[in-house]
Amino acid sequence: MSKRFKGESLRDILINLKYYSSIAVDLAMYSLAFRDNLAAIEVLKMEETIDDLYKEAIAKLIIAFRSTTYLQQALGLISIASSLDTISDAAGDIASVVLRGYPTHAYITAIMCHGEAVGLVKSRKHYKGVPARVDVLLLKRGDRYEIAPRTESILEDDVIVVRGPIEEVLEVARTLGEESLSKEKCGLEVSIQALGGDALALTLLSLKAISRSMLDLAFYSLLSNDKSIADTVAEMEVYADKLYHELLEHLFTTSYPGRSSEMVSLAVLTKSLEEISDAALRISNVIRHGQYAQVMSHVVSEGEEAYTRVKFKLREPLSLRGLGLEDRGFIPIAIYREGDWIAPVSSDMQIKSEDEIILKYYRVGEEIRILEELRERGLEPIR
Repeated sequence: MSKRFKGESLRDILINLKYYSSIAVDLAMYSLAFRDNLAAIEVLKMEETIDDLYKEAIAKLIIAFRSTTYLQQALGLISIASSLDTISDAAGDIASVVLRGYPTHAYITAIMCHGEAVGLVKSRKHYKGVPARVDVLLLKRGDRYEIAPRTESILEDDVIVVRGPIEEVLEVARTLGEESLSKEKCGLEVSIQALGGDALALTLLSLKAISRSMLDLAFYSLLSNDKSIADTVAEMEVYADKLYHELLEHLFTTSYPGRSSEMVSLAVLTKSLEEISDAALRISNVIRHGQYAQVMSHVVSEGEEAYTRVKFKLREPLSLRGLGLEDRGFIPIAIYREGDWIAPVSSDMQIKSEDEIILKYYRVGEEIRILEELRERGLEPIR
């Protein structure tokens, strides 16, 4: 077992598990969509790191919860650690498709070209200051990883994992001298081909958006002990299962384009997304079933992502852009309407009365005032 996590607290180990597993999932999907071998290799290295963290967490749990007094807490923490291990395994399965040489189906590239993406960039030159257009999630310098790095410069041969709109990710790559990444990876043709009303592509896009949102919401419910968000994850999992079975039906028909080798990538991604959504549910169940342990209790720091669920009370339909949510720092994640979930969400989408929406925002010390402003616009938080 690696000694690099010896001496760290159980809480710190679990938080590291959360960060590494989340990044591994995004990076794996990026590596598959854009045939990026370097990114796929880094995913497998992260999987090894996650395995080390998982083993260390279990060892500490055995020592910490020797008394039956804390049995429920121990079961909850074991469920969390096991779920995070499942998530990293799913990411590893996706990355392995790339390294085994299977071609990527065009639909996968198309869905990754919509919304935020996570990409890996190896710097080809020294750059003073971290590019501000995207969030830098991870810095690898030599063999050392740094989560949410505070460094003021990028060195030659540094590897960074960044998150943002795909065009911004590609622009940062060019800034750092990585010319192999280009806009052609998200060409207009592939988007039209895959998302022009094709049932398989649209269902895959929805499952990717729902399962990824579930993962973020599950982590947030755990770190904030937020039962309402945990319940939302459980609701979304029912819909994710529905999408998964629809995809299986599509995959086993012969009417969709793609060679059999390309269909492998679709099948593995579909199964991995289902495993991620199931793992997210198990994490949220720790909160839903009252197994929340004090070892995970901490105040979410300012600047960290937070989530809220609101209901719309509108006299007439209005677009999300008309509500001005993003201008106030609220990013729509998913909409609940008449028993179904809608994701991803576009700013042109029409909102109806009684719609419910999950909003992501960043804590800046003004969330109470901002939520009051949202109430004035016809939104009411659901608790």
